[in-house]
Amino acid sequence: MDISRIIYGMKKKLLFQMGGMMHILKNKGKYAICIGLITILSTSIAFGLDYEAIVIAPGTTIRQEKAFDSKQLDKLSVGAKIVVKEISDDWYHIKVSEGSCEGWICSEDAVINDNLFKKNSLKRGEVTTDVLNVRTGPSTDYTRSTQIRRGDTVTIINTSDTPEKWYEVVLSNSIKGWVHSDYIKITYNFPKGSINIDSVILKEQPNDNAARIAKLEKDEMIYIKNYVNDWYNIITPADAEGWVKSEHVTALPVSTSGVSRSGTGREVFSNIEAVATKYLGKKYVYGGNGPNSFDCSGFTSYILKTYYGEYLRSKGINSFPRTASAQATIGTPVSRGNLEKGDLVFFDTSGRIGDNISHVGIYIGSGKIVHASSSRCRIVTDNLSDRYYSTRFMKAVRL
Repeated sequence: MDISRIIYGMKKKLLFQMGGMMHILKNKGKYAICIGLITILSTSIAFGLDYEAIVIAPGTTIRQEKAFDSKQLDKLSVGAKIVVKEISDDWYHIKVSEGSCEGWICSEDAVINDNLFKKNSLKRGEVTTDVLNVRTGPSTDYTRSTQIRRGDTVTIINTSDTPEKWYEVVLSNSIKGWVHSDYIKITYNFPKGSINIDSVILKEQPNDNAARIAKLEKDEMIYIKNYVNDWYNIITPADAEGWVKSEHVTALPVSTSGVSRSGTGREVFSNIEAVATKYLGKKYVYGGNGPNSFDCSGFTSYILKTYYGEYLRSKGINSFPRTASAQATIGTPVSRGNLEKGDLVFFDTSGRIGDNISHVGIYIGSGKIVHASSSRCRIVTDNLSDRYYSTRFMKAVRL
């Protein structure tokens, strides 16, 4: 009998709280083995595994420990075959199928092909309301422990047996709590990606001559199910399944903390466009700090502290300034011609062209910034080449 598979199944039965543990232990005959495994199961899903998997993210890094700042042991390319030996939190302990290297990779960098794993995988859900309260129990009678926002992804570990359905969830920072099911959309338990060209045809099979299924547009989000010979097997949110060439898909991290799979390097801002443009259309309000209204420096402060706090701390920025003029004093100045994603861009919009910094935005690539516009009263994107911004550009800094 494979004890690791038993342990994996039992993981789903644990409620991760003492109350749930005591409930399990009432059935002493059936769950006696739990007593000796409580400590292990509280932090690790399963060990002693031999799940076949395939790498789906370019430049996947094998690390010595399960942390983004841990020592890098090796790099894997898309399509590399690996064996998953252990699953712990959001990490896989792996061994390269053709080689001796072992270490940890982010779970979003690979797809496990084992049928038993897919059957038992925990569900994910996506928040569908602007702000959702996370509570200590399955009812509004319980106290609020924290809040999550539209687009955030959670792991669903339990469903209440109450008249109104609630989900017990685990957040990206390992906080557990309960949320109402009305505000959660169940998503596929596969790594996410997005289309990176203007349009692409979804095919029935992984070849150019296969029948067409649908047309996908740029930035459309998809789920990556498998990889074969430079093609991704994907599923769309509309449940269409098929194949697209891997070069037309960018694999995305799903962590709501916004921490890149590359850790504390500049690669952390690779998803800045997707993160910041979620707030397009939100109101401009002077003094607004988010999440539903912002002024210009309130928006930059909110995005960077909420989604890139770990990166800021790694750079010694423990207290991020609130005003545009103060934000312009941190980081390293960069020229307009050398901008990278995540750089802060500053302007003089005070009505006179001078040296007064009065506005700030975030550079998101392709010559564009996202910012809170007071004249248009909302979060917008603009081209730096536009005359208004090109003539009022003051400086840019890289954090």
